[in-house]
Amino acid sequence: MTTAALIVARLSSTRLPAKNLMPFAGNPMIQHLIDRVRKSAKVDDVVIATSVEASDDPLEEFAVREGVSCHRGPLDNVMERICGAARAASADTIVEILGDNPLTHADLVDEVITKYETENLDYAANISGDYAVRPADLALFAIGIRVQVYATSLAEKYIDYPDVKGHPSSYIFDNPDTFKCGYIEATGKWASLHKPDINLAVNYRENFDAVAQIFEDLLKDNADFTLPDVGTYLDQHPDLYKLLGPQ
Repeated sequence: MTTAALIVARLSSTRLPAKNLMPFAGNPMIQHLIDRVRKSAKVDDVVIATSVEASDDPLEEFAVREGVSCHRGPLDNVMERICGAARAASADTIVEILGDNPLTHADLVDEVITKYETENLDYAANISGDYAVRPADLALFAIGIRVQVYATSLAEKYIDYPDVKGHPSSYIFDNPDTFKCGYIEATGKWASLHKPDINLAVNYRENFDAVAQIFEDLLKDNADFTLPDVGTYLDQHPDLYKLLGPQ
């Protein structure tokens, strides 16, 4: 069994173009994310899943230069791109991570994979407020650090759901009567991430500046700072909340 973390990224964002390659703390944003995910004990490969558009050539050039696996597929059919990347990596299990979620960390990746495996789920993730369909009364994570785990064979069922809107895997988690879904809550070790009104994704320049500050400050003391460290840091720097509101 092979598990691949697929980092879904493109450079043609209209809100913050080329954000994945914008640097802070000495590296492009996507390099920080790759370094954090590569520490996973349960991931066999990390793959950048980008598009065939010329605008994404610099992402492939980055991957080649840094020795990172890269697969290119359709720009607009993201689920086909994910499936193609999984097939190219000979992956049975997909760990889907968005390229604009640079704070995502191996500890959370491993916990979500463990839940997926031990509970024999079709789909596992850490729960946040951007799920339209979800069990009630769960402690929600901040948006922008989501880890989604599901089988490649299930991903390929996207062709049966041609009208999927929003997140490409929504046909799975929006149908809990069809697919067995399970969620990690922001409790216990994750309690400091129980910030449902915060969005840690990098969509705009102010988000980028806030996330850059988090990295630059936390990396001074710990090259492998964790998500609970991020939650504690935000509690100590509430001025950042205005830069991390919902988008």
